[in-house]
Amino acid sequence: MKTVRSIMTSDPISIGPGAKIWEAANTMLDCGFSGLPVINDDEQVVGVISESDFLRRGELRTEPPHRFWRTLFSSRGALAEDYAKAFGKQVGEVMTSPAVTAQPEMTVEAAGYLMGDRGIKRLPVVENDRIVGIVTRSDIMRTLIRQMAASAVDRIDADIKAGLEAEYGRQRWADTITVNVEATVVTLEGRVLDAREKTAARVAAENTLGVSKVIDRILIVGFPEMPVSPPGF
Repeated sequence: MKTVRSIMTSDPISIGPGAKIWEAANTMLDCGFSGLPVINDDEQVVGVISESDFLRRGELRTEPPHRFWRTLFSSRGALAEDYAKAFGKQVGEVMTSPAVTAQPEMTVEAAGYLMGDRGIKRLPVVENDRIVGIVTRSDIMRTLIRQMAASAVDRIDADIKAGLEAEYGRQRWADTITVNVEATVVTLEGRVLDAREKTAARVAAENTLGVSKVIDRILIVGFPEMPVSPPGF
């Protein structure tokens, strides 16, 4: 089972809480990132700044409206936090904190579930309280695609092997031939008495649906070297 360490990006680009928000925005745009981990001088993750933190801004007049019920029931601290996020100029004032993080030995499946459950696109990876990498939804998707492709090849290989063995089972001359399939490449092994049997075995493999290549390692031998007496003799 793959771990986060095997797919994460090491030494990720990050930003400090004292940086200006326009610096974070420029870094994200230049690098094509939708977010950045925010770390302090000790390389500890203190938050994450993402595209969503730029959507509710006083400059754009997109800050959340102070509806009556929210104003009435929210704490003074929560209202102050909303104001700071909408008008703050430093990363530490607008970032999302605390950050949701992952550990290097967390499974990819667990990291993917955590992203989906929390509705986030990236996870800073923390080891010994310090950032060592970052894993994103794209990393999870690439891993999933590779696993699906590998699984599909395994199923194809199994179908090829079953189909070819069934064909050999119908032929008297093919009872000493073994079949191995890997990544749609068929390897034939065994011993036969006649070159025509060897040719027929290869032809059967070449005509099996899904086969990309046939490696023929069948040996032509005399009667004493046959593993069993051929049927009919």
